[in-house]
Amino acid sequence: MLIAKNTGILLIVLTLCGCGSAVTRVSIPVKVESEIDINRYSNFAVLPFVTEKEAGRSQKLPEGIGEEIASILRRGLARQKHFEVVSTQETARMLTGETVEQEWLSDIKRLSQLGAYFEVKGIIIGSFRFYSDSRPRRYYGERYSIQSQRYVMDYQDYMEKNYYLSLRVMIFDVETEKIIWDEDYQRRAAEAHTIGSFIFSQAGPQANTMRELGKRAAMEFTREISPHYEREDRYLVN
Repeated sequence: MLIAKNTGILLIVLTLCGCGSAVTRVSIPVKVESEIDINRYSNFAVLPFVTEKEAGRSQKLPEGIGEEIASILRRGLARQKHFEVVSTQETARMLTGETVEQEWLSDIKRLSQLGAYFEVKGIIIGSFRFYSDSRPRRYYGERYSIQSQRYVMDYQDYMEKNYYLSLRVMIFDVETEKIIWDEDYQRRAAEAHTIGSFIFSQAGPQANTMRELGKRAAMEFTREISPHYEREDRYLVN
């Protein structure tokens, strides 16, 4: 779609300016505004994310993944000059003796109280679902046959293991007691395995994969609510 749009612009430029003109395409930075009101929502508390209970395909997960996702978000937001974020240590101190559960996502009274304790305008909450599946694959390629003295078609069977993370991120407005942001972020990673390495992967830890997928999803959310620059093509007629 983007290629077709740029091509159309270039054709219009050539038509208006004459085929004898030279057209140069340049990439320039264009500022993209935040998708929220950053003047209102300038400070946040981020609660540990919770596992979706109804997710039938979710697997037994390593301990502390929900807090790790929250920590990733805190670090990402803290790097933006527009936001202030309650630290991980302060959040843990305020939640001493509490276990964040899925019911908290709709507990308006509890979220409002936490917002007052943290002295923030917005609370970031959410849930996640992580699962994997595996399926046999076949790779076709060519190999050189010494017997035939030529390249012949060959194949190799392997197992493809796919990891999926669905991350739901919400922003709760402490003053209005309303959810002003509710988006899902889907991420996927794949691995190719021989039979031996596949068996090992079944017993091996999934925490690193979850961290990486969580980091990608969190970066997308942070980018959407933070003013930033993106590159766009422009055409100069010489």
